[in-house]
Amino acid sequence: MGTLPLVRGMRVALTEHIDKSPDKLLLRGQVGTVHSWVWLENEPRPSVVYVKFEGAMWQLDGIEEPGLYPIRPRTGEWYLDRRRQVKMLKVNRTQLPLAPAYAMTAHASQGKTLRAVLLDLNIDKIFDSTIGTVASTRVRSRYDVLILRPFPAWLYQRNTSDGPDLLLRQLRGHAIDWAAYRDAKRPCSTCQTCREVLPMDMYPHQQWEKVRANQLGICTACKTGVDPKRRRKLEAESLQKHQCFGCETMKIAEAFPRAQLESKEAETSRRCLKCLQASRTEMQCRRCSETKPHTEFEMSMVTMPVKGILCLPCQAHIKQQTIRQWGGFFKCKTCSSIFPNCAEGGAQRCLNCSSRDSWQKGEHTCRNQHCKRKWKEAQPKGGKRQRYCPDCRRK
Repeated sequence: MGTLPLVRGMRVALTEHIDKSPDKLLLRGQVGTVHSWVWLENEPRPSVVYVKFEGAMWQLDGIEEPGLYPIRPRTGEWYLDRRRQVKMLKVNRTQLPLAPAYAMTAHASQGKTLRAVLLDLNIDKIFDSTIGTVASTRVRSRYDVLILRPFPAWLYQRNTSDGPDLLLRQLRGHAIDWAAYRDAKRPCSTCQTCREVLPMDMYPHQQWEKVRANQLGICTACKTGVDPKRRRKLEAESLQKHQCFGCETMKIAEAFPRAQLESKEAETSRRCLKCLQASRTEMQCRRCSETKPHTEFEMSMVTMPVKGILCLPCQAHIKQQTIRQWGGFFKCKTCSSIFPNCAEGGAQRCLNCSSRDSWQKGEHTCRNQHCKRKWKEAQPKGGKRQRYCPDCRRK
């Protein structure tokens, strides 16, 4: 470990800045080739290694070949107990500032132009998706890139910025619906009290969940009576993008009803709330098979899958029967509406309520009566428990 093998013709990279003069610029990361070395007898390492830098026009005095530079061992020192007031554990290490240069990370390749690259794009999902772009653009032509093994495309489709795509469309002269773009990034709704059209972060979490279920919500200012100083902070799950198969637009999760995201047909027939409101002016009841105007249904039925819709007369008829006669239907424990069994999300809750109100490990509900937001946080053992969400604690 820590031993650098020396072979003539071996490609090496500098691990430190060697010469910062404008004509040489031998900085960290510069790649060269081992030319020769001088190794004195009874010495543990060479006293100097000559490295050839291709394309260099400079030439040192006393050396006949251009681009040849002597690399000498360097000594570094540090303390293992550097955080102590009196440092005692000092370590010295002498080595050549060279490393094999047959492979490098994407970060190390930034700013370089290479002849050819062999890429391994099957990386862990914790890395940023832009790493693939950095690594693949180190060459001048796509014919100089060889991909080592197959990789999933979704690794490089995460958290992609819309800016470059919008700029290219603008430069090409394409028409851009900016209102639809803003709605996809920050959906809005009309407040039940003040009747103003406000974005999602101007509503408390519980009220925006009503909006997602096609019900009227009350904004934070009307709910608390005080103009909020900060907007509601959104979780990463709420900002995850999904494709709407109605308008063919990528929108964040907050623009979709939970029933559309949780249904079994979500990957083929998922639609945002705007598309559902525009297309479902008439709906077909699952029980009586009659097509009726949307006024004959509860407002939340607009958000349900096609097979999970039940009209108001059929709900009233089922409620008059005994539970044993409820074959194929159930009553949601949260919203108290009647649904077909295919609209159950679990624990006798509908698709809108199951993912919203079912308790999960580590989940807590804010005690602030104007917030009631759910969040996940590990509570201290034996200490004081947090009763308010992070947003309310900062106020």
